[in-house]
Amino acid sequence: MKRILSGIPVFCCLFIFTFTLQAQDNTLDIQRIQYLYNLKKELNKVWPEFNSPQYAADIAYFTPTNTYIIGRPISRTLKKQPLQTYKKGNIAIEKTERLDTLAFHMFTAYENQDRSKLWYKYPVVLCSDYDTTGKYIEDLPNTQSWATVILHEYFHGFQFRHPEFIRYANDSITVSITKLQSYYDTYPWFKESIDEENQLLLDCLNSENLSQVKILFKKYKTKRNRRLLTFYQNEKFELSHQEEFLEKMEGSARYIEYQLYLSFKDIPTDKELSKNDKHYDVSAFKTFSLEDKPWMYQSNSIRYFYSTGFNMLRLLDKLKINYKKNFFDDNKVTPYSLLNQKLSD
Repeated sequence: MKRILSGIPVFCCLFIFTFTLQAQDNTLDIQRIQYLYNLKKELNKVWPEFNSPQYAADIAYFTPTNTYIIGRPISRTLKKQPLQTYKKGNIAIEKTERLDTLAFHMFTAYENQDRSKLWYKYPVVLCSDYDTTGKYIEDLPNTQSWATVILHEYFHGFQFRHPEFIRYANDSITVSITKLQSYYDTYPWFKESIDEENQLLLDCLNSENLSQVKILFKKYKTKRNRRLLTFYQNEKFELSHQEEFLEKMEGSARYIEYQLYLSFKDIPTDKELSKNDKHYDVSAFKTFSLEDKPWMYQSNSIRYFYSTGFNMLRLLDKLKINYKKNFFDDNKVTPYSLLNQKLSD
């Protein structure tokens, strides 16, 4: 699961200052937050209900001096009043003192025990502003790149708003992201198999013949099952359900990043950011190609299950399998299970 912030908010009572956003009041941070929500609306075309209030997460946006909260009112969640409240359309952005002293934030928090946490039984995306994020994440040349990272995290918030998904994550998933990746990094035979499995998935994606896809997937399935059996024999631990869940969770979040990259060519220029944000590039990703970002689909970059999960979702799209509507309501449904059902005779 995602890293959970340990700092406890400091409670105090302050007067509320509410502003209806006019041009002179628009700070760059407020404009960037608005931009994130505009992009979320665009992604609803790609993943139904992503922009639905039923599955909304909160955002805690950190600058070096303040935190901006978007979502549930902090008068209810933190028992305090905001320093300022900015309103634009359906979005209310509450400015408060910085919630902690961590230098960098980019994760989704959820807590079901400590009632004092902002994210008690409700997902909160904690993210840093563009300038801070650029100090910790490479390849962040523009505001649009920064936004894709945050929308990846917001998709985890969307996932966690599905009761069955978060219940299963808390009750049944015992292998962390770091631990699962450690098997790939530690055992050469495990890494070799994963890399070969992922290449077979890529071969499936590059094949235009369904019969050939079935042959390739059968090879993939055999190799995957052999690796998991060897792992069980060596470690005395059943890994398959853990791996499938994390492929589902992280592969779909990467899929959202990918779909946003593809969408930029059709998204109108943000007029406010084009005037006020020197990092907003009006031409960014207008000619995006996945080959420009091999880390998204290669298993030997970042974490392998992000890529294998992502590639399986792309294969589901290629096969025209409708899977998104109840994807996070049934924990037996994973990218692998859907492909196995479709491609196994």
